[in-house]
Amino acid sequence: MKTNNKILLFILSIAFFSFASVPLLAANEGTIVLSYHDVPKEVNLDDFGADQQSFVNTIEYFKMHGYTFISLDELVKSKKGGIVLPEKTILLTFDDAYESFYEFAYPLLAEYKIPCTLAVVSSWIEGGDTEYVKHSLMSWEQIREAANSPYVEVISHSHNLHRGVIYNPQGNSAPAAVSRQYDTDTQTYEDEAAYVKRIYDDLKTSKEMLEEKTGKMVRAIAWPYGLYNEITIEQAAKLGLEVQFTLNDKIVAPNRFGQISRFLIHKNPTVLDLLKDLKLVPNGYSQERIVQADLDMIYDPDPDQTERNLSAFLDRVKDMRVTSVYLQAFCDIEGTGNIREVYFPNRVLPVKQDLFSRVAHQLKSRANVNVYAWMPMLSIELPEDAARDGLYVREFNEGESKVSTSWYKRLSPFSPATEEILTKLYEDLAVHANMDGIVFLDDGYLNEEEDFHPDAVAEYEIVVGDEKLAAPLGASISERKAWTESKTKKLNELSEHLLKAVARYRPEIKSARTLYAPVVLDDSTMERFSQSYEESLALYDYVVIMAYPYLEEVKAPKKWLAKLVAVAKTQPEGIEKTVFKIQTFDWKKKGWIDSKILDQWLRTLVSAGARHLAYYPDDYVLDYPEKGIIRAMMSVEDFPSERDWK
Repeated sequence: MKTNNKILLFILSIAFFSFASVPLLAANEGTIVLSYHDVPKEVNLDDFGADQQSFVNTIEYFKMHGYTFISLDELVKSKKGGIVLPEKTILLTFDDAYESFYEFAYPLLAEYKIPCTLAVVSSWIEGGDTEYVKHSLMSWEQIREAANSPYVEVISHSHNLHRGVIYNPQGNSAPAAVSRQYDTDTQTYEDEAAYVKRIYDDLKTSKEMLEEKTGKMVRAIAWPYGLYNEITIEQAAKLGLEVQFTLNDKIVAPNRFGQISRFLIHKNPTVLDLLKDLKLVPNGYSQERIVQADLDMIYDPDPDQTERNLSAFLDRVKDMRVTSVYLQAFCDIEGTGNIREVYFPNRVLPVKQDLFSRVAHQLKSRANVNVYAWMPMLSIELPEDAARDGLYVREFNEGESKVSTSWYKRLSPFSPATEEILTKLYEDLAVHANMDGIVFLDDGYLNEEEDFHPDAVAEYEIVVGDEKLAAPLGASISERKAWTESKTKKLNELSEHLLKAVARYRPEIKSARTLYAPVVLDDSTMERFSQSYEESLALYDYVVIMAYPYLEEVKAPKKWLAKLVAVAKTQPEGIEKTVFKIQTFDWKKKGWIDSKILDQWLRTLVSAGARHLAYYPDDYVLDYPEKGIIRAMMSVEDFPSERDWK
């Protein structure tokens, strides 16, 4: 380690910093884990660097305000019940093993007697592929020295997973640890067995190399880019990597152990900037502005035309400055609502084109928005006619049970076969698509005369007793109520199961459930849809209300929209979790709604207290709705926008 004189002089040189003017961070109910990368004297064009003065200011602030800096060992012991940590604790972590850690951070922390972890990408130190290395790295000798000090625990940052791999036919790159590789020569995807082996072998190499080079046991890993899934967790656990760090910007709760969240230090924050990040948004909610888009409008049999369409759509989304896109993952060019093809590789339905991952990738990287996969809950039509007929939702019609004649020809949620089929479909979407959430189509309903599927009838007999399910109008009020509640529960349980299937591969996935507006306004309509607004608020991250005035044939749209918001306010987290989605097309008159009317609707919702807004559909070719009119309400940029005054 280099002499400490310069370090001490540096600390004294910044003693003028006035901490009295900085607000006291509120006591937390857990541990704050900070993730640093390079700590140079000056930061130049590196979003993940923090300069040395900023770093020392941060350390001094927390020391002066009663925070205790703890080691990974202390955190582990606290999670296992071995010790009780002080009320306000912080753990410092450093990723990538940049030379600035050895030259500055390490000796400084030794002077302060502050412990930390150092995450090492072993292939980088070996001099392998350094495409992703931004600055000079430590040597093995320096890493060994740090590891054998009482203040540094060396952990894995993988051997060679801190990179991108091609994961779709269009050649997009995604993080290696959580993506199935696409072989452009054979035009095939890596299967699960090969993927599992690749992850296991990499982590094994990393652990063994770090232990050999440092002489210390390695028990933790910081996932590259903070990304992980159940498979990476399982393989790490097999190798004894019991502590796993992510980058989720959350405080670590006292009773939580496993994936430990960290706050990523980026854009060289001042103390005030960092405190703002640590406080988070109340309840974890921000302001959402959402475009729900048809992938059918981007798809073209000609791949070159598809790319041109995608480019035009991206330009529109960037110009609108929305936060999220609900992107259609299925094909419904005919507009039937019954899904026969999808836009991703899967084991259930034909693939129209392997396109969803490409568009989602471009939206996230070029338009900087979150992407939710818009998916059917029940309305898929299987290729095999015979198998399909036996799975449909059934209704009581003309004195007998028949396949439902409703708009959506849905699979029965009561059938175990339905769950198995849909699980495969959702799993395959999660494997191949880098997405932030799932938004369920509005096909997740059962009306008062549905479901007479044999598996549902058997369930009915359990719910109401020994009586057979007869014509709906013949059942008693109490029986109908119990059956409606059971159908609502079944739909909720199915959606939860599908979200868990997705979470195996995308553990941070968000959920959004689409409900019909009458369900919000009138409890008596529950039997008509088997949907519950109150239950949905408790189950999903967001509830998307189809606030479609013309579809619902309301006489005073603005009053009706304001009433929707008023009802949402009466529910716990109703405003925080409800997305009010307006219609931009009049399906009954088959024409686009005047953008000025749409703007009035959006303003009415916001004035009434709505936090999250969305619209559907969108036509990027014809500019419907007109972005020049609705952008002020749909954009999250500062207003007036820069483009308006340049």
